[in-house]
Amino acid sequence: MSIRLFRRHPEKKRTASQAESGLSLMEILVAIVLLGIMASAGISNLIVALRTAKYTEVNFAANSLAISKVEEISAIDVGALNASYNETEPDVPWSDLNLTFTRTTTISVNDDDSRTIDVSVVSNSPDVTTDVSFSTTLALWE
Repeated sequence: MSIRLFRRHPEKKRTASQAESGLSLMEILVAIVLLGIMASAGISNLIVALRTAKYTEVNFAANSLAISKVEEISAIDVGALNASYNETEPDVPWSDLNLTFTRTTTISVNDDDSRTIDVSVVSNSPDVTTDVSFSTTLALWE
C-alpha cells in the first residue's frame, strides 16, 4: 500500500499576461515622468512661498524703520520742528536681516503751523526691493 502525501496537479499553462506580470520599462518611465512633473510643481510653489515670506519680512522691517523715525521726531517739541531735521540716512541696518535701508526724512511747516513728517524707506538690496512711505501731521498746541 502506498500513501501519497501530495496530489499531483496537472501543470497549468501560463498565459501571456501571467508570464509578464511585472512592470515594463515604459510604465516605469511614465511613472518617473509623472513624479518629476509633480515634484517640479511642488518645488516652484515652495520657491514662490519663500520669496513671498522674504518680501513680507523686508516690508515689515521697512515699515518699522519708518514708524520708529516718526516716533523719534514726535518726541521733539512741535514748535521746534523745521527743515533742519530733514535728513537722509544711507545705511540703516535691521538686526534680523543682512541688508540695509536708506531712510529719508522730510519735515514741512504748514500754513496753520502744523508740521508734516514724511519718512521714506527703501531697501538697498537689488534682490529684495521695497519702498515704504509713512506720513503724519503734528498740530501745534496752544
